[in-house]
Amino acid sequence: MKYNTKVTFVTEKNGYYDPEIGEHIEPSKTEKTKRVNMTDLGTDRSVKIFGEIDESAKVIRLLRPYNKKWDYVMIDNRRFELVTKRSLPQKNTFILKEVIKDG
Repeated sequence: MKYNTKVTFVTEKNGYYDPEIGEHIEPSKTEKTKRVNMTDLGTDRSVKIFGEIDESAKVIRLLRPYNKKWDYVMIDNRRFELVTKRSLPQKNTFILKEVIKDG
């Protein structure tokens, strides 16, 4: 299995007011790029999860676990959100669905 696709795990934090220092803390974004094995979600599994064939769904597999909290994944400048995951002692597998914003 080749781990040749780069994806970026993104964590966003909203801005807030910190009364201890008396200042507004700006929103921030943390990005971590990893190499993964990526495939399209199979038709049988797509129907089972979504009730239809969803061509934008992807399966990504990491060689080593990535257990940090993240909000979404960027793949080729497209945003994907988590549908389901499987975490094993040595690997992670994530099923992702592309987020398409209208307007």
